[in-house]
Amino acid sequence: MQLFVLGLFGVWLLAFRIVHSELPPGSVFESEVDVKNLMERLIVLEESLKEEKQRNDHLKRTVSSLVTELEQTKRSFEDKYLALQMQLQEHLDFKTEDLSHTPKNIANETQKRIIPDDKQRKRGVGWLKPEKSALTNQDSIKPPGVVRREHSAKLQRRLLLESIPVTPSTVAFFAQLSSNIPLAEATGNHVMVFDLVKTNAGNGYHPSTGVFIVPESGYYVFSWSFRNSDGHYHSTELMVNNSVESVIHLHTGAGSWLSGTGVAVLHVNKGDDVYVRISALSHYGDIHSDNYGRSSFTGWKLN
Repeated sequence: MQLFVLGLFGVWLLAFRIVHSELPPGSVFESEVDVKNLMERLIVLEESLKEEKQRNDHLKRTVSSLVTELEQTKRSFEDKYLALQMQLQEHLDFKTEDLSHTPKNIANETQKRIIPDDKQRKRGVGWLKPEKSALTNQDSIKPPGVVRREHSAKLQRRLLLESIPVTPSTVAFFAQLSSNIPLAEATGNHVMVFDLVKTNAGNGYHPSTGVFIVPESGYYVFSWSFRNSDGHYHSTELMVNNSVESVIHLHTGAGSWLSGTGVAVLHVNKGDDVYVRISALSHYGDIHSDNYGRSSFTGWKLN
């Protein structure tokens, strides 16, 4: 575009000089030739400029088309990624919910098959009567032997279904102190580590820490015991996380031995910590656990 403007300015300047100057005829002829040459050059420049403009326009259209395609491709990939992510999350949620409800559903359905309702229990075996009446209606059609065999087969299948046992998950533990807790360690807030494990169904009890980590929410029975002697005294607390749920106290006389036991029925949630500790309010002396009597900690889930 700049070349085109410069060319026009040159032609205009040459024409102005020819018109306003007094040149001899030969010089005028030469000037006309120069003007013709300039015009030809100007035409060439115009053509070049047009071609350049066309190329620029084509490049702009190409770039714009590529940008549009790139944006569309990007949006398409983003939509596909979000859709796949949502499908994956829905699949994981469905599997998690299915796994969390499957044991309960199996137990409920089995219990429904095994235990008849109140009216059925009052009638005793009368809950089989609808099936008998259906068979009786067909007695006139089928031979007696066939009816008896079919009735026997159906009754056997019914009894077989009733005999399927309900096997809920079992959670239970029982552990003891393998040795005494000496006076120096039997201090306030000391966690009693019952390291001698006898039972640990469900693997909720951890003998290295003395803590039972609840594997399933529900109602549990917890019990613990400990021994004191010779004028010593202690209070021990059943803890759920940082909360004192129950406490027992022993205070022995000189030369005597005593054992105390605490029991609690609690609803605890999955992941809660349950343990026994020595109370900071009352503690003096050893806590005993030996062949004459073991201090222990136990618990089980009520199904």
